[in-house]
Amino acid sequence: MSVRRDVLQRLIKSGFQVTPDALEYIMNQESPTRVVESLVSKWGSQEKGGILLSLEHVQSCVTGLVTSPVNGETVVEIIKTDNESAVTETLQEYVLPSESDRESIEILKNPSPAAVGSAGTVDDFLALFTDRFQRIKRMYMARVDTRGAVSIDTLKQKKDDTRHQKRLYSAGVPAEPLPSYMIIGMVKSKSVSRSGNVVVELEDAEGSVACVIPSGRAGPEGRDLLESGNSLLLDEVVCISGRVDQDGRMIANTVVFPDIPQTVDRLRARRDVYAVFISDMHYGSLHFLEDEFDRFIEWISGRDLHSPADEAIVEKTEYLFIAGDLCDGVGVYPGQEEDLGIKSILDQYSRLADKLRHVPERIKIVCIPGNHDACRQALPRPPIPEAFASELYKFGDRMFMMGDPCQVRVEGVNILVTHGDSLDDLTTQLPGVTYEKPNLAMKALLRKRHLAPMYGGKTELAPLARDWMVIDTPPDIVHFGHAHHNACDNYRGIQIINSGCFQRQTDFMRKQGIKPTPGIITLVNLATLMPELKFFYDYGAQPSGENTGNQ
Repeated sequence: MSVRRDVLQRLIKSGFQVTPDALEYIMNQESPTRVVESLVSKWGSQEKGGILLSLEHVQSCVTGLVTSPVNGETVVEIIKTDNESAVTETLQEYVLPSESDRESIEILKNPSPAAVGSAGTVDDFLALFTDRFQRIKRMYMARVDTRGAVSIDTLKQKKDDTRHQKRLYSAGVPAEPLPSYMIIGMVKSKSVSRSGNVVVELEDAEGSVACVIPSGRAGPEGRDLLESGNSLLLDEVVCISGRVDQDGRMIANTVVFPDIPQTVDRLRARRDVYAVFISDMHYGSLHFLEDEFDRFIEWISGRDLHSPADEAIVEKTEYLFIAGDLCDGVGVYPGQEEDLGIKSILDQYSRLADKLRHVPERIKIVCIPGNHDACRQALPRPPIPEAFASELYKFGDRMFMMGDPCQVRVEGVNILVTHGDSLDDLTTQLPGVTYEKPNLAMKALLRKRHLAPMYGGKTELAPLARDWMVIDTPPDIVHFGHAHHNACDNYRGIQIINSGCFQRQTDFMRKQGIKPTPGIITLVNLATLMPELKFFYDYGAQPSGENTGNQ
């Protein structure tokens, strides 16, 4: 704890402020004080509050890359207690951006085409999963309740102690209770026994071990333990504690996810300014709700306002986020041509751009691709290529064509945007998760600190040296689509938004069990992080037999 205090004091005295995840990264290095001295040496002492160090800045210093930090003001207070059983690091953070941060979008993470190429070799896959394991392991090692984890090889050596204890017990000799151990590993396999026990095989760089999550434990703790076991996904990194039996298996007592630190306050803007969140327009589809989308464009342009409240919101709206599936695409699923009103992908983007041009120029637009867009299927996706969407690229500085996932800081607010492809896997693998409840899926992903844990399922993952789907820095807002079902929720201070769609239910959706809630946009005041909904679809007048799902 004294080293941590010394690190903070050295940074503060040198004029640096540091984000919580950056501080965690520093403390996980072999010599935290040496890293701090490198930071001070690289950028020199600053006036008080002059530089805000993010995780990316610290990583660049450690790896020898050159990155310039950004101006900002932040106060970070870290409180730790040894007896907390869930997330033991509580962060109290409230950031007010400086004047220069206003009306700006700072790109924190964006998979550019140059960064996401891969030869697809075995070594590439090994690098991907090694990077995932190491980065999530660092999250665990930064926590009081999990930093004592041992390697799997060390754990397996404890089976001899268990056998010795059992022999003593059989001989009537009093023996000490078996100690509990904690390991961090990646889920290699998962099965359920006849008695309902969940059996997972965890692996790390040194070996693998079977972990039994029992179904017969009584009380709320036993129920929570089994629920955690049932929610484990293949290839996710998790921490499990328990005792070792004589066969070298771990009998689990607790399952601990990386999770989101408990936060009292989230990053907020200094002024009242709104961001609008939409996705899944599927322009070019015969089922695209053109009238409803046109009403939305009229509304955001200030030409179709029916109340003073709307006028106040529109005047303060300066950001528009689109979480993929801008167009319906071509050849995405069998028989799609029968559902297309515009059969050329170039025409789809060109005509959508004509509509988006009516959005006031003061509003900055952030677009990412979805699985229907003219982009590769494997995640992470680079931005939609200019060759397909040249008209969108002509919007200039107000258009941000980003990859999936991307993370930006807008007026001090950290916003993570992803299309949400992994919903296709989570709806079949996680109890209770459906397309009608996409918020439950995102809560699970936040707990796992990964946007697409499973490899080999419906969600394609590119084998890269860096796992872009790891949630290194917890956002203030996470925005996704794909479900076509609007949902707002909050998890440990993070505002969760699934932005619905602008497309009626198709036969393909019906077969997939997707019941859309079209024509609903989500607005968030970045000064309060409170969401509001605005309806552009008349649910009372929907055609007979059309199922738009729950609102």
